Amino acid sequence: MPITVVVPVMTLGNCVLLPQQLLPLRIFEPRYRQMLKDALAGNRMFALSQLDESKQGPDEEEPPCPFTCVGRIAGHIECEDGTSHLILEGMRRAKVIKVQRKTPYPCLEIAPVAEESWEDSVNAMREIARVLAYSEKLVADFGNEAEPLINRLRGLSNQPGALADAAAGHLIPETEIRRTLLECLSPGKRLKMVADQLSRMDAERTISERDFPSGLN
Repeated sequence: MPITVVVPVMTLGNCVLLPQQLLPLRIFEPRYRQMLKDALAGNRMFALSQLDESKQGPDEEEPPCPFTCVGRIAGHIECEDGTSHLILEGMRRAKVIKVQRKTPYPCLEIAPVAEESWEDSVNAMREIARVLAYSEKLVADFGNEAEPLINRLRGLSNQPGALADAAAGHLIPETEIRRTLLECLSPGKRLKMVADQLSRMDAERTISERDFPSGLN
């Protein structure tokens, strides 16, 4: 039997948190305000899961997808009306065992998952270079504002799986692709998938700029 732990969870319809991602959230529902209060008083961690609509029943339960990501509260501001703005930093993917408690807020029983081994250094170097190159091209228009992200990605260049997660978490918007990446335990497959997706996004942007040049009304 795998070792399991119980963590609070937010379940959102089209949101997938990836490890290494910094995700801004606004907390306003009473149950999640209580969850945030308890997390801040404890280890500052909770999971964020995508809602599995295929398993949603008529009683309006919120079944999570099979994999989740546990995050750490990296920054927090409480507003005068009791709501909060926070930054959640994705820490680790995990497999959902079951929803254990639903009041006053939902919790998950989860089992940590291990990365598959990958020792193909030649392919790793090529895909790392692709991820970094396409990431820099995609954020080039943001100028100095993009430097923290690029520096973060460069700092992960010796950790292929973490680099893939960070690049995807900040640059790939499609929910289904992000969910596939969250469930992929192979650093090599994840890195190549992210490089291919960033390549596609760069090509689409280039075509768009060619068809609709700046200054055209």
